[in-house]
Amino acid sequence: MPSIKNITPLQAGSYYHIFNRGINHQNIFFAERNYHYFLLLLAKNMTDAIDVLAYCLMPNHFHLIIRIKEDIEVPVDDKDPIPSRDRILSPQEITAHIPNQFRKMFISYTQAINKQEHREGPLMHPKFKRLEITQQEYLEYAIFYVHYNPEKHGIVKDFRVYSYSSYKAILSDSPTKINRSLVVKIFQGKENFVDFHNGWHTEKEAIVLE
Repeated sequence: MPSIKNITPLQAGSYYHIFNRGINHQNIFFAERNYHYFLLLLAKNMTDAIDVLAYCLMPNHFHLIIRIKEDIEVPVDDKDPIPSRDRILSPQEITAHIPNQFRKMFISYTQAINKQEHREGPLMHPKFKRLEITQQEYLEYAIFYVHYNPEKHGIVKDFRVYSYSSYKAILSDSPTKINRSLVVKIFQGKENFVDFHNGWHTEKEAIVLE
């Protein structure tokens, strides 16, 4: 399996494995609506700036496989977001913009959970982890690994039936915020996508990518 590099910058055009967990391994999802709200925030805050290739949300942590877009537009004035006044961020600005958007998303999610659970303070680790993906082989495996996680952790007996991952969305024809076409292209077809997952699942020795 190719090597992976733990880095700080998130660069335009690159692929990443993003993950975070609850502080002291505490839960970050408490009810079904929490999983849906997290995905809603992801779509609202991030999909203009990233392609989401895979996700898996579990009670105390989550995984994302993403690609940073190269042409990211933002309003010139956040208080007056007129489309004609949008501008494209430079590569240097993208490196700062993506983490800030993630932080805003995590803060919004934490505030909602704190209100729901009558708690205070941070919910997740403040610095989410990211691993750059630089090779096709590793990209394919990382997508499998994210989907396999709920079975790996004993939440379900078969990862293919888990409700809070992107596995079924990639195989479906229903509308989705996942960049399904990019995932299918990476695996050179849905059949190969399924075969790859089945092949690694048969191995029963998933390499840990955390």
